[in-house]
Amino acid sequence: MARICIAGVAPGIGKTTVAEMLLGHLDGWHAARVRVADEIPDAHAPHLADAGYALLRYPDETGPDAELARLVAAGAAGVRTLLAEPRGLTAGIEALADSIPAGGHLLIEGNAYLWAAEADLAVMVVGPGPAGKGLARVRPSVRELFGKIHVWVWSARTEPAEEGFFEFPQALARMGFATAVTNAADFHHVSPGRAGDTGRKAFLEAVRRRLEEAWVRRGSDEFLRRIGFKK
Repeated sequence: MARICIAGVAPGIGKTTVAEMLLGHLDGWHAARVRVADEIPDAHAPHLADAGYALLRYPDETGPDAELARLVAAGAAGVRTLLAEPRGLTAGIEALADSIPAGGHLLIEGNAYLWAAEADLAVMVVGPGPAGKGLARVRPSVRELFGKIHVWVWSARTEPAEEGFFEFPQALARMGFATAVTNAADFHHVSPGRAGDTGRKAFLEAVRRRLEEAWVRRGSDEFLRRIGFKK
């Protein structure tokens, strides 16, 4: 099973929008949202009770949820929410993987997944706003993930010049995140919610390449066909 995780430096940064864009190019993939501790809404807290985690299917068990509905509309074959206490996160992720049908693949939205598991492709969403804005306030739990990130996405709402994207990697370094700026990571400006965005092509090519590398299938169109990635 191939796994993509979409993380973000802060709430409301554009993780779901990036996930929607990717699902439009991932035929038949399943999607999941992972929430832990204070990320769990009060309305969902009773699902946990004394258990370490709760795995809920949308919409039968989650109830109405606008963000999960967006993932379905984007093309997800099925959508789940994993709610977990820190002590139950590893077991919850294992249960999530077991819930995906044989031969299926999974796109996960949520930082917590990367605290306890690895992904074939890990994306960190930054922005919107001027390059570097808000990074100084990134929580330690987010900073710990930087070494796991394969692709950084500047999720912008306007043109690159207006967002200050051209200094994006340098801004990361100046604000104390020099370890995040390496040749092992890709940096992309994407406006996933804007029709005709020119940054999508390069980002999707980076996703395709990373999936090939993760599965040791460099240049294999057959592999991409089997996991449902549309060029």
